[in-house]
Amino acid sequence: MSAKREYFGTDGIRNVANRHPMSPDFVLKIGQAAAVVLGGATGGQDKRPRCVIGRDTRASGEMLEAALAAGLNAAGVDALLVGVLPTPAVAYLTQQLGADFGAVVSASHNPFEDNGIKFVHGDGFKLTDSTETAIENILLGRGETTVPHPEGRGIGRIRRIQDGLDRYVAHALSSMDGVRLDGLRVALDAAHGAASISSAQALTALGADLQVFHAEPDGFNINADCGCTHGEEIERLVRQTRAQAGLSHDGDADRILLCDEEASLLSGDELLAIAAESMLRKGTLKQNTLAVTVMSNFGLDELVSGLGGRVIRTNVGDRYVLAAMRERGLNFGGEQSGHVIFGDWATTGDGLIAGLQLLRVMKEKDEPLSKLRLCLKQFPQSTRNLRVSRRIPIEELVDAQKIIRETEAKLGEYGRVLLRYSGTESLIRLLLEGRDVEYLESQADKIASAILSQIG
Repeated sequence: MSAKREYFGTDGIRNVANRHPMSPDFVLKIGQAAAVVLGGATGGQDKRPRCVIGRDTRASGEMLEAALAAGLNAAGVDALLVGVLPTPAVAYLTQQLGADFGAVVSASHNPFEDNGIKFVHGDGFKLTDSTETAIENILLGRGETTVPHPEGRGIGRIRRIQDGLDRYVAHALSSMDGVRLDGLRVALDAAHGAASISSAQALTALGADLQVFHAEPDGFNINADCGCTHGEEIERLVRQTRAQAGLSHDGDADRILLCDEEASLLSGDELLAIAAESMLRKGTLKQNTLAVTVMSNFGLDELVSGLGGRVIRTNVGDRYVLAAMRERGLNFGGEQSGHVIFGDWATTGDGLIAGLQLLRVMKEKDEPLSKLRLCLKQFPQSTRNLRVSRRIPIEELVDAQKIIRETEAKLGEYGRVLLRYSGTESLIRLLLEGRDVEYLESQADKIASAILSQIG
């Protein structure tokens, strides 16, 4: 498991905007620390490091973008502002523009009051735990690393990149290898977020019969009753438009939610299954291996192994999936939450590219999502997301652990129990998987009750 960090969670640093650590004064310091760790800033005048900065549509985004850029400039780093763009677009542009690193001002699926910052290296990949710890060490004054304060020509500059959107959309279109979506009726929920323009532009260019919704951001409506956290909305929109597929993003569009033509949501595991099955049959899944987290359904193992492949599992978080993919030379993986990573075209979860690739399977097989999803025979699951007042080590949840041990013994090799704290919210997440739904629900209630009685 990852080491405990003061500021960084599962995906960057987040909090209510204008509240520590998402206050402008502290974000400036984050920029200075990142300048040293990620940019190697020394304050020299010969060649300044460069950082690409993008943001989502939150009202606080402009304020925190300015603070971050100021911190970078003060440490001798040039800031390349690409404006409102999805997280995967910033990762792509960081690599394409040859920048030293990139940053996204976004709180993803959180409500508009929140904001956050996440970084990528110059190659577009997310940071490791140790790199995040190095940034925190500077913020907390640990060690002897100092932040440079250049003067004169050593001070960083700000430059606005005007064609970032066009570059990213062109890249996403290239992932289709000439396959078009002519005549395919698609409903798109852009969550009033960072993909309000990019996804619609790409789908339209491919010939889709597109109906766009929730693409009028005002700074306060991001994720409000729409997007990936409100799957019922894309179901409604599919019914309303009689679409053959529905696509829904979260605020920074690194996730995708799909709905079939019967207005029924697909799980993240079903998305992974459809793509993995197609890639295995075409011989394009590297090493015949799919990378997922411990939260994914055992049904994936049965599907992939039945086609001659295998599944590997990581800790929760798309960056851990990515780390495993890079280490093993894999090109496909993802999370149950909808972070789907097509490594041939993306260095992070990419809602647009993932959506396009799944629509591509529909066109290539000439089959609806309602039929494609049947390739996955899911084991029943029972989940609970419990709000907690404090976090103690999971092993110290004595009563809950006793019930968990009893449950695991009965489930045996045909099931499992997972318990973990959320990386972004004051929640503890419980998942039980097995073959007997009634037993899973009963045990989940017992475990949840024991947890809440101790730390609820």
